[in-house]
Amino acid sequence: MDLETEKFNYYLDECYFHSERDKEFSTETEKQLARKSMELLWNKPSINVNGITYSNQEIRKKLLDEMMPEILDRAVEVYRQAKDVKSETAYLASYIFRTLIDYDAYIERLFRQTYKF
Repeated sequence: MDLETEKFNYYLDECYFHSERDKEFSTETEKQLARKSMELLWNKPSINVNGITYSNQEIRKKLLDEMMPEILDRAVEVYRQAKDVKSETAYLASYIFRTLIDYDAYIERLFRQTYKF
């Protein structure tokens, strides 16, 4: 196993899916789905978001350098609201990545709504 994958697995175990974060997931099944979705992203050859194609190297770099538990939590919240999802793991994986890409804009929007000038 390469060093980056070891680092990613460490983050999965000790950050995103540590037992102290169990309360963030409604069930163990949901937690396992989220983990499988993160693993799917890690192994995905490429993903297209808003007309931009991200290679496997770019996906991995974003997951290692920019991903935060709050992003995963937000993606899981949106997943819970989804209806008639055919491929749950793929859907959640794509939403995790979209949330990662758009997280700064989301935070800025929340800030502007909360602190109107």
